[in-house]
Amino acid sequence: MMTYIATSGGREHRLDVRQDREGLHVRLDDREYPVDLLRVDPSLYSLLIGGRSYEIDVLETEEALVVLVDGQPFQVEIQEEQQRRLRAAAGKGETKTGKRIVTAPMPGKVVKLLVKPGDAVQPGDGVVVVEAMKMENELKASTAGTVKEVRVEEGKAVSGGEVLVVIE
Repeated sequence: MMTYIATSGGREHRLDVRQDREGLHVRLDDREYPVDLLRVDPSLYSLLIGGRSYEIDVLETEEALVVLVDGQPFQVEIQEEQQRRLRAAAGKGETKTGKRIVTAPMPGKVVKLLVKPGDAVQPGDGVVVVEAMKMENELKASTAGTVKEVRVEEGKAVSGGEVLVVIE
């Protein structure tokens, strides 16, 4: 069994993942789910969890993973629990610089900027609206902080994984 700590929207979750003859099992915090996982292409997965189907697209950035669940973006940081404990024991603690980034989950166009440098944000606050695949997606801050940089302008095209906003 592998244990991970996943952080998204300022909240930590424990993930225990195990594979046995019956398939893949994921325990999220205190609930266990049987999971059927199919890799469709290098970043696209089809998940069946408790009889419900999900399409998952995963984009890796320097700071975190951007996970699109049925088109809805989530920024997720994942650490193996054992590595996290070893870092803490070695006195290294978090390896992050204190910056958090908001990235474009896929290619699209910036429709609206909801923040400017110097603005205070809380987890879940909208920071930018990106139109992709004819849908508008409000991208949200994953942590509390102050907007350090806005690297895009309204109306401009962005690439998947491109850094849009930096929060400290």
